Amino acid sequence: MNGMQAWGRGAAALLATLAIGLVASPSLAGDHPAPFQITLKPITGGDGEVDALGVRWRLTLPAGSAFDLTAPITYAGVEGVADRIEIISATDESGPIAFTTVDDPPHPGGFPHFRHWKAERPVSGQVEVAYLAQVRTPGGRGGPPFDLRASGGGLSGAGSGFLLLPRGVQTSHSQLSWDLSDLPAGSGARTSFGEGDTQVDGPPSRLMQGWYMAGPFGRYVGAGQSAGFSASWLGRAPFDAAAEMAWAAEAYTYLGEAFGYLDPVPPYRVFMRFVDGAPCGGGTALGASFMYARCALADEETAPSPRETLVHEMVHMWVGGIEGPQGVTSWFSEGLTTHYTRLMMLRGGLDSVDAYGAHINHSAQALYGLAAQDLSAQAIVEVGFADGDIRHIPYHRGAFYFADLDARIRERSGGTRTLDTVLRPMFEARQAGQSFDHAAWIALIGAEIGPDAGEEFEARILRGETFAPHPNAFGPCFTRLDKTYEIEGRGPVDRYEWVRQTDVPDDLCRNW
Repeated sequence: MNGMQAWGRGAAALLATLAIGLVASPSLAGDHPAPFQITLKPITGGDGEVDALGVRWRLTLPAGSAFDLTAPITYAGVEGVADRIEIISATDESGPIAFTTVDDPPHPGGFPHFRHWKAERPVSGQVEVAYLAQVRTPGGRGGPPFDLRASGGGLSGAGSGFLLLPRGVQTSHSQLSWDLSDLPAGSGARTSFGEGDTQVDGPPSRLMQGWYMAGPFGRYVGAGQSAGFSASWLGRAPFDAAAEMAWAAEAYTYLGEAFGYLDPVPPYRVFMRFVDGAPCGGGTALGASFMYARCALADEETAPSPRETLVHEMVHMWVGGIEGPQGVTSWFSEGLTTHYTRLMMLRGGLDSVDAYGAHINHSAQALYGLAAQDLSAQAIVEVGFADGDIRHIPYHRGAFYFADLDARIRERSGGTRTLDTVLRPMFEARQAGQSFDHAAWIALIGAEIGPDAGEEFEARILRGETFAPHPNAFGPCFTRLDKTYEIEGRGPVDRYEWVRQTDVPDDLCRNW
């Protein structure tokens, strides 16, 4: 009997078990409504692997409230989230609630669109919903590891991969509880928001933007300067997970010191899962946390640690994002993160100078060797998750844009200013709540490199026109040379590569 069958045949018992985590709360008046209470219960099948996640939640609504539940149909390329959800019961003080479902039209490129369960009558008072979210089985299109997957006797995923939530509800906080009674002895649970049972400030929708893991996971907890960094993993890692997480903890400490503007540096949680069967995932950051996912290997197989991925996802904490159309802003969130990942690994001694050069030329090949290299930002969004090479153009194009910009700021200021010094006040202002969008960006860089900065930004980043990065874009150790790239279906194109200057010492390469 699998977990789905167990839920269906023993729904009353399982609902009673989940209800243990839901403590009755009176409605609070004014601006402080009763919390959203949610309990999660992993459900295992006969093979010991988790088949599904039982979810039960409760909230209190005013009499006569419209009631609309929502879950993604597709979320960032992860398909079928809503299709794997089965509502077991939904009640208010008047009894069962019936729903009509309405689907949003698909979004180009696999970006999020949702299914809505609309209550067929107004609801009142205490509302309770219980449902089952089935884990995703191997197969289908890949994407970030938001989907709910089983591995190593447990399960993991993002809230966007399994949550069915009330739409438009505002509460002071959510109370998240776990029921691990179906998991092996010694199992634990953790999320981006905390360890075990956790209070999460804000409305229920905030639960979507976190990682969730439960099971007999491995664990690393930082100490000393790295206190606040922690990691967990399900399944067999093909590298020494504890040793690599110790390295990542030291890298996180260095990043906090190098960027400087988050003080104190927030706690950070890493999640890793090793799953049987594609799609396997990759690395994706959410708030103060990230998930690394890959396919499990045979017991005797090993693989290198994904150190660049680890640093890239942690750098997102400081780089953040810019306001703008969905997907179009990847030039900043991913391009600047790619730029700083390489620089921070170089400056901090986390990677070799030669490896830094290899990463630059990887971007050159990934961009200049692609037939679609000059697609506009909007055209890339419309392709989205259907083509990984095209989706990653903003990573490489953006990284080259920022390296070029850094060199030009240095040149124009006579070496007194750098991209670092320009961005630091912006990061601090954004952290304090100041709006930061494309118009603000154009004004910022226009003050540094002149009035043509706005048109240049639109041409290079938004329209996708090819440009030659400044000869000193990557410092004194790398020389830009012409290179011809042979592109299938397009023919040869003349672009660039970067070659190491071996007579420049490593110390100068790292500190320029």
